[in-house]
Amino acid sequence: MEILSGSPRLLRNLNEKAVLQRLLNEGALTRMELEAFTGLSKPAMSDLLRRLEAVNLIRRDGEKAGTYGPKAGLWGLDPAASFVAGIDVGTHGIDAAIADIAGNIIGTFRHEGQPGERYDAHERLTAVLQAVTREAGIDIKQIDQLVVGLPGIVDMTAGNLRKGQQIPNWEGYHIPDALQEVLGHRHVLIENDVNLVAIEEMTFGAAASIQSFILLWVGDGVGAGAVIGGRLIHGSTGTAGELGGAMVPDRFASPGEEVRMALVEDLLNVSAIDALVAKYGLVGDDSIDAIAKAARGGGQDAFFGELGYRVAAALTGAIGILDPEMVVLGGDVGRAGGRPLCDSVRSVLKRLPIVIPQIVPTAVSSNAVRAGAVELALGHARERVFTGGSAARGLP
Repeated sequence: MEILSGSPRLLRNLNEKAVLQRLLNEGALTRMELEAFTGLSKPAMSDLLRRLEAVNLIRRDGEKAGTYGPKAGLWGLDPAASFVAGIDVGTHGIDAAIADIAGNIIGTFRHEGQPGERYDAHERLTAVLQAVTREAGIDIKQIDQLVVGLPGIVDMTAGNLRKGQQIPNWEGYHIPDALQEVLGHRHVLIENDVNLVAIEEMTFGAAASIQSFILLWVGDGVGAGAVIGGRLIHGSTGTAGELGGAMVPDRFASPGEEVRMALVEDLLNVSAIDALVAKYGLVGDDSIDAIAKAARGGGQDAFFGELGYRVAAALTGAIGILDPEMVVLGGDVGRAGGRPLCDSVRSVLKRLPIVIPQIVPTAVSSNAVRAGAVELALGHARERVFTGGSAARGLP
């Protein structure tokens, strides 16, 4: 067995990975700037750059401006070194995007669907992949990493949706196995959709500088994603964050009054939100629009008080156990409710003997599931490509 510790091959791989990561983080750099970063000599760096260019991991990227005499050439990461796909499967359709290794979105496609529609999941997914790769101008087998986001309980090891009331067509469909012939590999991950939103939230959203937070998602369904120490928590069976099945009091009870218990799902599902909007006479094109208008216009303290209690009830146990720095309110309801909903939740939590974290509205777009899937796919593809370097692409 060959021992790589301290070997020239190992050192070469480490130096190549360091250079690729630096070019990703900093953008195009000169050879001298890379020498200063790595401590390599001019001949060694020149050889490293030639290797990476030969296997299309980097490319010449113009010249550095603002210097006297001959301008120094710039080297940059070749965006076409790898491509990834992120897919959001929901009740209203499938949303897909292709990104290059630099993170640029180069193609998107959406297949509209209807709740309760019956279809073959494999045929639909394959058709979406073919359409989005055509849009991106690449072949489907150029996808180096695919991440699929699904609502419900996912089995990340087996690669299938164990339980998905919203999308029953996908239950038991083993995506990595089914796509191996289509993609030519098994670099396929499936993830709960709310967990992907949490990834996007801690990468570009409200929790970008936060190491421990809970994302509560209230939209078509109810769920949560928990990040502790910068790492997403899945639990022993992958069901961490499934708050919809928790039992909570449906309201604050007066002294001596009998407490009634309810499922969080029953308090915050679409029907419950619609009923609450109607109860307080909010007006809009739909319930989400009505909540957004109420948040902007003010004067709906009673509505936000009741909605805030329901959200706080869903969160209380998780806050007490995990002690997060922040809670992010996401999904259509969290986005529409904004600051008034956050303030209401905070006022409810103040009545309880727990430490109250920051309560903030989501700061990511409505396609955050797809964006989080792309981000997770990029992380896996970059680690694989950067670690393998030129050796993984055939150079001895």
